[in-house]
Amino acid sequence: MLYLVYILVGLLIVLGVNLMITGILAVHDMYTRRDEEEPDFDTFKKYFAQNNNIPTKLSDLFN
Repeated sequence: MLYLVYILVGLLIVLGVNLMITGILAVHDMYTRRDEEEPDFDTFKKYFAQNNNIPTKLSDLFN
């Protein structure tokens, strides 16, 4: 039973690190292109979606 907890904790660590790196890359892209666009939350969401490698829809898993 304890191995299920280890698997769950491992998955949470991997997902957390992945989201953290994606957020850092989105902020970097947002501020390197701040001359073209106003840095706000909508710009962050755009670059976050562009840098995200985790499928956000179930249909994306099968493409």
